[in-house]
Amino acid sequence: MFEDVEEIVPDDPADKKLKFYYNREERIAKAPQLVKDYYEGKMKPVRGFRIFLTKQNRYIFFALIFFVGATWIYTGLNKTRSGTTLAGINFELTAFSYEEEVYVQLKMKRSSRSRERGPVPIDAEFFAIDPNQQVGDKRNGQLVYSDGEEYIRTKFTDYDIIRVDVILNAGGYEKELSAEVKR
Repeated sequence: MFEDVEEIVPDDPADKKLKFYYNREERIAKAPQLVKDYYEGKMKPVRGFRIFLTKQNRYIFFALIFFVGATWIYTGLNKTRSGTTLAGINFELTAFSYEEEVYVQLKMKRSSRSRERGPVPIDAEFFAIDPNQQVGDKRNGQLVYSDGEEYIRTKFTDYDIIRVDVILNAGGYEKELSAEVKR
């Protein structure tokens, strides 16, 4: 790679060998006091948890705890509920957008801990919510759930729908689910 590069050689043969002089005492004499103390063995290592050593570290630590707690509370309160159990049946709501349509699916499966058996009439009322938190469209779905995995599916024309809410009525119980539209 460097075969074509001409090496520079000094003209005077005495300059060909470089000499390096190192004097440890002279270097340490010019060093800061911290370095001198280190080489003399006067420094003691700090052991243990140092986060509360200074006032600034305490402020940063408590600010970090505050922000982490606030984030957990915020996400816990604003999380939409897309799944629930009602009348011994697990419900899961999903919604996604594809080619100017919003497809909605309500999945039902009997809970493994459910003692209830037999058919359960299910009534679902779907609401398409726009960015202004207004109901853009509404659909109804009905089904008599018997056993296994069953679905109620519907679709909306996508006029900037951001969320789909559903009011479930199953076996005399009522709950509301909500799912963000995945783009």
